[in-house]
Amino acid sequence: MTFQQRLILLVTGLVLLAVAAVTTTMAWTTRAALTERIETEARLAAGLLARGAAQSRDIPQEVDALLSERLLSEATLTAHLVALAETAKLAPRAINDRLKQIAEAGGPDEMWITDNRGRAYLHNLSGPDPLFGQDAKGGPRHGAYAGLLNRSPASVVSEPAMENGKLMKFAGVAGVDKPRIVQVGADLRRLGDLLRKSGADGLVDGLIATRAVEAAWLLDRDGRVLARGAVAADGMPLSDADTAAAKAVSPGGDVTVRVSGNSLLALAPIKYAGPAAAASSSGAGVPAVAAVRVAYSEPGAMLSRQLKIGGLVGIFVLALGVYACMRFARDQMAPVERLGEAVKAVEAGRFNPLTLNEAADRDDEFGRLSRVFRRMAMEATAREETLDAQLVMRGAELETKSEKLAAAEQLIEEEQRAARDVQSGLLPRQLPVGRDSQFYGILLPGHTVSGDFYDVVELDERHSLLVAAGVSGGGVPAAFLMLMVRGAIREAARPGVGPGAILTHANERLCGESPFNGFATAFVAIYDRVTGSLVHASAGHRGAARVATDGAVQYLSEAGGPALGVRRGAPYGEATAVLTQDDTLFLCTDGVLQSVDGQREPFGEARLAAALAHSRGMSVRDRTEMVLRTVQAHVGANGILAGDLVCLVMRRLLPVTETAEAV
Repeated sequence: MTFQQRLILLVTGLVLLAVAAVTTTMAWTTRAALTERIETEARLAAGLLARGAAQSRDIPQEVDALLSERLLSEATLTAHLVALAETAKLAPRAINDRLKQIAEAGGPDEMWITDNRGRAYLHNLSGPDPLFGQDAKGGPRHGAYAGLLNRSPASVVSEPAMENGKLMKFAGVAGVDKPRIVQVGADLRRLGDLLRKSGADGLVDGLIATRAVEAAWLLDRDGRVLARGAVAADGMPLSDADTAAAKAVSPGGDVTVRVSGNSLLALAPIKYAGPAAAASSSGAGVPAVAAVRVAYSEPGAMLSRQLKIGGLVGIFVLALGVYACMRFARDQMAPVERLGEAVKAVEAGRFNPLTLNEAADRDDEFGRLSRVFRRMAMEATAREETLDAQLVMRGAELETKSEKLAAAEQLIEEEQRAARDVQSGLLPRQLPVGRDSQFYGILLPGHTVSGDFYDVVELDERHSLLVAAGVSGGGVPAAFLMLMVRGAIREAARPGVGPGAILTHANERLCGESPFNGFATAFVAIYDRVTGSLVHASAGHRGAARVATDGAVQYLSEAGGPALGVRRGAPYGEATAVLTQDDTLFLCTDGVLQSVDGQREPFGEARLAAALAHSRGMSVRDRTEMVLRTVQAHVGANGILAGDLVCLVMRRLLPVTETAEAV
């Protein structure tokens, strides 16, 4: 794409972006305002329905309480009336006639008065005399009223119940003149019709009649619909997601709104006061959530109209901007095209400074750019010729240095190979074999020769000398130090000479005769095959351990002195350990302990002890290979092996007594 095309796209794109930004901002602002208004109306409608439901819940309870008080008062008046009538010696038939007159004049619908045995011999309804508390099918006779004969309790009010096809509510009191039951009842049919009109269904129908909402519901705490209503006959029911959202509404929370399809659903908790609040928390059959649905398509339609208008304006601006940019680009791009041709000429090596004269004569930025480019192109041409000559000279010098470097690398490789041959040639060809002990030694060479070695010398039929040593440095100097240390130890190794004396002799030789400034660490032990005793000394060497049968690890580096070749005349102490049956002596050099992982964490004595304990019961070969695998796993792909890995392992096979008899 050319610069001219990019310029046109840039200018028109910025203008178009500005139009789109303004249009989108206005559309979204208007949509947000309309959405907020709809949400506010939905919240108000849901809150109004919730408050109405709470009040309609309280009305039946208050009416029931008033009715209960009225029935108790009528029962008390009836008790006094009967007492006065019987005092006046009126016959039961005359009293029943008076009771019928009271009922027809607006008194209680039913009145029942018993004797001291619970038989209702006085009543305003025709029929047999029922017996309270015994006949379960006798109409208004309930077991709860039998206690009034003993004034326990003194009054009883029952819940409304169906009685002979009518919804009745009863109340009773004890007799005022003698033990008896006085019960009155009221027909709640007309009161029920009134409560239904002022209840949940009436509230929903009244809200739907305003046409402010599409649909409304009253739900209990379990999500069951108790009352519903919709503007359309086939109003969309609540979805499972809407029901779940209604069940999740907090009883004491605020009104929440959510988008449900193309509508907005508002959910308001119904907050009751007093006893109704406790009843609402139980959930079943009690309205707990008011839900209303309002139309939510108007914001989307408005946004679509605004975006269409913005699109038409953007198309007009785009056409106008393309035309203006093309006119401007033709006037300004001529010097840029000349510069482009000059760049191609410089790349091809045929640049002619005269081709930029017209562009360089301009007084604007393009003219200054053309003059600077012409000067730089001329300087670059001259500099390129100089660099070509220098490149030929540097190439010849680099080739000579590469040949010298290859020769030096070959010499270093030959020195490493010679040192490796010396190191491998000095290791024991064969370790002692016997039924009392088992030996195994291994050397895993590192990247460079470090001079670590192990050695086993048979002093006599009963004693063996075990050595593990490592020298400082690498290459040929390390191999030479290894020769000196091994020779000095073998020179001093004689029956009756302890490991401390052997290290003292080796230290004097290394301090007095070594041509290098290196040093060596060593662990020397004399093993008695009969008694199992191990007399040992260390010259700054770690990695010597006694492994018991149960896997317990004891490091044996506490006795000895400094590294060999550090200080002339240094004393070396000795210590004694006893190996019993299946005990193991494990020796290794610093390459095992100092190998690090990717985080530069060394393998260390703690990990070595864990590996030795985990390998209990294995042969010396298997135990050694397991330790080395553990070291290599610790190092991983990003770690570093610290030189050679040298291990010398001895396991005692027979008890001390059995070994002594075998010898």
